[in-house]
Amino acid sequence: MNRAENRLFLGIVFVSGILLIGRAGCFYTKGMVAQHLLEKAWRLSKVNGKVVKPWGWADTHPVGKIRIPAIGLDQVILEGTHTESLAFGPAHLSGTPKPGEPGNICIAGHRDSFFRKLDELSVGDLIELESKDGRTRYKVTWMIVTDSDNTKLLGDTFQDYVTLITCYPFDFVGPAQERYIVRARMERA
Repeated sequence: MNRAENRLFLGIVFVSGILLIGRAGCFYTKGMVAQHLLEKAWRLSKVNGKVVKPWGWADTHPVGKIRIPAIGLDQVILEGTHTESLAFGPAHLSGTPKPGEPGNICIAGHRDSFFRKLDELSVGDLIELESKDGRTRYKVTWMIVTDSDNTKLLGDTFQDYVTLITCYPFDFVGPAQERYIVRARMERA
């Protein structure tokens, strides 16, 4: 390789590196800005009691907040489990009770982002859901792995629960065929 070819090669490597770093930085920045906008929308919706979208073109909105101290999770819950919602945070499964309502509240999240540490939970760990009306605490009662087509655990219950759902196994690449389910029962005051 002559000197001109060497410079061209180094220039291409340098520009490629800058573009890759820039792209990663762009995604990281987008995520940080989105989290700020989600928090702001959640606070505003609690104050005025109305649906507040985090950005004008959003097809989702905050319906609550989830905190799990044992795994360091503190995220806004978005309505609906479509692509946009799940990209920006845990999402409430439409058709199940929302945070603050009685019944089996179902929340899904990606195993490689917001719910990546669900497998670190233990029976007895606390989950806190915040709604417009206040906070409710739940205690983890069990965790299971099940087939992705098993929807029985999403149905109505006689007691108040929160059911967390993510794909399984956690380190699998591609669409996983199983689900990791965490069930927690509401603590009575």
